[in-house]
This record gives sequence, C-alpha cells and structure tokens, in this order.
Amino acid sequence: MHHGLATLGLTAVCVGCGFAGFARANVLLDETSIVAAPGVAQASEFSFTATTAQALTVTLMDDKAPAVFQSLQIAVTLGDTLVGTAIVDGTTGVTSATVSLPAATGNYEFHVIGTPTNLGFGSFGSFSVCTAPQATPTACIAADSYSGNIQTPSAAATDNQSTLNTYFTSTVAGSYNISFIDDQFPVALQTQLTVAGITQGSTPIAGPINPSATPTPVTLAAGTQYSLLVAATADATVQAGLYSIQITDPNGTIVFARTLPVGELAGSTIVSNPSPQSLSLKLSDLDYPTALSSLGVAVSSGAAFLGDLTASGTTTIPAAPSGILEVWQYAVAGTQPGAYSLALTSSSASLLSTTRVVNPGNASAATSFAFVATLPAAGSYKLAVTDFQFPAQLGSLSYTVAQNGTVIPVNSSDDFTASAAGTVIVVVDATPVQTSIGIFGVTLWTTAATPTVLLDQTQAVGGTFNSRTINLGASGDYNVTLADLGFPANFTDLAVIVTQNGQIFGKIYGGGTFAVGATPGQYVVTFVATPGTQNYGLYSLNMSSAPPSVTLTASPTSVPAGQSVQVSWSSTDATSCTASGTSAFSGNEPLSSTGIPVAIPATATLTLTCIGPGGSTTSTPVTVTATAALSTSGGGGALDLGWLLVLAMFAGGKTAYSLHRRMAPITRGSR
Repeated sequence: MHHGLATLGLTAVCVGCGFAGFARANVLLDETSIVAAPGVAQASEFSFTATTAQALTVTLMDDKAPAVFQSLQIAVTLGDTLVGTAIVDGTTGVTSATVSLPAATGNYEFHVIGTPTNLGFGSFGSFSVCTAPQATPTACIAADSYSGNIQTPSAAATDNQSTLNTYFTSTVAGSYNISFIDDQFPVALQTQLTVAGITQGSTPIAGPINPSATPTPVTLAAGTQYSLLVAATADATVQAGLYSIQITDPNGTIVFARTLPVGELAGSTIVSNPSPQSLSLKLSDLDYPTALSSLGVAVSSGAAFLGDLTASGTTTIPAAPSGILEVWQYAVAGTQPGAYSLALTSSSASLLSTTRVVNPGNASAATSFAFVATLPAAGSYKLAVTDFQFPAQLGSLSYTVAQNGTVIPVNSSDDFTASAAGTVIVVVDATPVQTSIGIFGVTLWTTAATPTVLLDQTQAVGGTFNSRTINLGASGDYNVTLADLGFPANFTDLAVIVTQNGQIFGKIYGGGTFAVGATPGQYVVTFVATPGTQNYGLYSLNMSSAPPSVTLTASPTSVPAGQSVQVSWSSTDATSCTASGTSAFSGNEPLSSTGIPVAIPATATLTLTCIGPGGSTTSTPVTVTATAALSTSGGGGALDLGWLLVLAMFAGGKTAYSLHRRMAPITRGSR
C-alpha cells in the first residue's frame, strides 16, 4: 500500500438459535435432510467427517431383524451434494447394496429410509451401514459406520381396542422372558381384556399372558421365527392407554422391545436424544379459551417407560438413553377448544417444543394454531397476522388473542390492550386452498417509540413445516440456497421464505438461490415441503454470507509510459482487499477509493482481490496501455522538439520563430 489510507473494519455477527456464533460466520444455516410424509417411518440419518481424501465404499445391509424390509434405501451426501444412492429390495432376496464414494474430504451424511415388512402396529426393522476403503470393502471403519432402526408410527384406533400381530426371531434355544407391562397412561387398561400370546405358525407356544410386573418365562427354539399377538382394551371412559412389551433371550439380549398405544391415544412423536442424559419434561395447560378436561404426556424408549405427567407441571427424566425416544400426548377439550404447550429439554438443547390446539370431541386441529407470548406489563400492544401468500394464498385466515382465558378485542389498527403483564395466547384459524400449502406470520410487539418485538413466528398450513430464528449482529448480504436432491423422488412442494416482523426478505419455490440484504436483528427462516410419490424427499438448505463484489476502474486507460492514471474501486461484503498489477498498485488497499494516482511504467493489468466472510472475489482485470514516451534528448538518432524547431526556423523564417515563441518560453541568453 502506497498512499496511507486506513483499512476499514466490519462489525462482528453473532449467530444464535443453535448455530455456532463467531465473527460474521460464513455459514449461518446448512442442512441436508429427509422429509417423511405423515404416517410413514421416519428416516435414520448419520454423519461423519472425512479428514483425508480416500476412495470409500458404503454398504447398506438389511439385518433382517425382526424381518426383511420390503424396501430399504440409502442416499449419501457430501455437503450439499448427493454423491450416491443404493436400494436393497427384500422381495428379490438381496439384502445388501453398495455406494462408491469419491476420494474427498468433508462432511458425509447417510440418509436411510425403509418400509418394514410388517405394516401393522409395531412395524419396525434393523439395518447396518459399513463404511470401508474401496480396496477392502468389508473392513468397516468403526467411527464412520453405524446401525439403526426404522419404525412406522402407530396410528390411533377408532375405538378403545388395539391389536398387534407381528413376529420376531429367536437367537438361541432356552428360556425367554416376556415382559408385558401396562404403563397406565393416561389411565390403566382393562386388564382382563388385555392379553398376549406367542405362536409358531398355527401352533400356540405360550399364552394367554396378562400384563404383569413379573416377566413370564417361555421356552423357545434357536433361530426360529415366532408370531407375537396382543389384544389390548383401554378404559371404557377414557378410551386411551399405553403398554410396553419386551422379549429377552437366555443371555439377556433384547429380541423385541416396543411401547404401543391403545384406543384413541395418538401415535407418538419421535425425537432423537444425542447422548445419555437427564431431561426435563414440562407440560402446561394454557387455559384458553378454557382449561382442557384432560391432559397428559409420557416418554418411552423401546419398551422402557421413562416418565409422564398427567397434569400441568414439570418432571425430570434422570437417565434418558441415547437414540430414539417416543413422546405420547393425550389431551381432551371440554365444550370449547383448549391449548397446551409441551417442552422436552436437556441442559443445553431442546428436543421437542410444541404448542397445540385441542378441539371439542378430541377432533383434529390441523387448521388451528396456537402461539404464546409474554407481555412485560399491562398496556397497549400491536398484533399482526399476515398471509404471506406464498407458495399460495390461504383460503381463510382469522385469529383471536386472550389473556387468562378472556379474549381481548383487537381494533382495526391491530392494537389491543392487556390488563396485566404475563402470558397471552394467539389462536389462528387458517385453511389452505384445496390441496395447496400456505404460510402465515404472527408478530406481536410493544407500541413504544422504539418497539420491542415479543413474538415473531411463521407457520405453514399443509405440508411438512420447519421454522427457526437466526440472530444477526451486523449488516451484510446473504445467499439462501434451496435444492431438491431428488431422492427417492422429487418433492411435490418445496419452498423457503425469510421474514422479519411480518415482512418478506426473500423467498423461493422449488429450488434455487435468492439474496437477503440484512441489518442487525432476528430473522425467521421457514421451510415447507410436501414429499412426492414415494412419501420421502431429500433437500439441502444453506444460508451463507454472500461473496464480496468488487468494481475496479482506471482513467484513462492509455497514457505515455511513466505517466499516472486515476484508479478507483468499490467493494461490498469485504473485510480486506489486495491490489496487483504494478509496483504502485500492489499489496493491501482500503475497501474503496474515489481515486488514487498510479504510475504506469509499462502496459499493466490491474486487479483487486477482496476477501470477506463469504469467500474472495477478484475484480474484472483493467488493462492500462503505456504508449511510447516522447524523447527529450538527441540520443538514439531521434530528433527532439528543440531540433525540429531550429530546422523549422531555417525553413520558415519568422513564422516558425513566432510559433516557437508561442509554444514555449525562451530563457535568457538562448538567443
């Protein structure tokens, strides 16, 4: 740098809500994941980081426990790129398939989907994934390989009875223990009408087995497939229940373990617990418009009942195992709708947080949504519920806000007055148009001169929905990229929208990239999707700092050698810039300049490379041509201007002399 101008600095950005915080982090959001349609088994996903580039082979294996999958598929992604897929077709007898991975470093992710053979209650299957060098494809790298289960969520029954008809395979011959337990959630089952049995083909092996705290021993042969039959009856009044069943072999190895609903208890919500840890379970009846007549939540893992609440409150699950947990929810409204909130958290993260509306008759509330905000004081507030008309306009949209069970009027200016500090509940009723999907936003803020936003959430109506808040600490430009990776089929609907306080900052449907120019504050990124014909879809979503933009100009672009030109430039989203091309334009430069003189000793190509959180960008090269300089001496056989004037004087007399006097002053003594 040759002209002493100070380099400009940028303020740091803090990224929140689960994303790592560091100075203007390049990547704010980067995820590649499977979306499953309602009622089908959730995908199993696993990732590892390759620190060295080597060719790998990934083998997907059906463990055939308790039975062969109808279909089992894997997709492998490297960053946001799909690098391979494989299918294990159980109907053909082939139980493994391989994917060859490129020799590259980076983050690999496995996305496994499957359809277990038994599609009734308790439908599940086990698989393994082996990652190995291509030269030795069976030498699994332990840290990069894993095993998992895929289970189909059970559905609520239409009466107070539920049945299970599945099968399992014994391991060794001997005495097996059948643990059949009534979990008594939300109340006990009708014990005399709840029974289990084991058969081999049409031959009864054991039963009837009634729920009991003491395991029932059963003698089984080795390596044999048995059928497990269960009939369970819920309480006649509540018509909902829950039971667990587990089968262990003589060595204590679990060969079957499930917790299953009875009657009108809805299927579980499946969450993933990353490690063995203590969890907090909180349940709150929001008392709007009235209190619910019944409310409960329970958590299980396999056949282990971990804990429950049957009223508003908080409890601790002291030793929740890692892996899949099932959350069972039971809520009944009285004569009016009600709402409740549920949170399952660890000391450092939220595993599940939801607020739900319950309609009278325990009906589905798929078009009613509840949102909760805490008011700091009594007074006036603003509330806006906005149809973003994306991907399509909603068919209807209406809302109410209540405090302590009393609806608060909202005027035409979106203002309402709260009588006290504390919780308010916003209930929104929204319906899409036919089979389309839509997105709306709910924003609540104070009416002070500098408003404080108390609630800013978005909600999709129809499709699978995910929303998260990103906190930006400094201004900047960001690119949001959404891609349909086409596994196992393209999405029917796929969209993402970025909003703040009910305003749209960017959106895209189907896939592509859009830019967001952001100032400090909170932004909501909302993703909505409808899987295609195969009930699953794989997408990637990335939000990153935009690469710098650089503009460089020189004026003029042609000068005699040794003369100077004015060089100007500007940049955006950059933290430093480096010049190159001549000795007078090299090294560190400020982020912008309205013009500096740069000497051009010979034809030169000038460039400016600027670096920012989003990478580096080099300007379009600017070529400045150096023309031959006019000589001022007589050397080299050239005639300089002085000699030409002398010759002109001899040839033209006084006219030439007068011309010389006008062109340049004559110094004393030169005549």
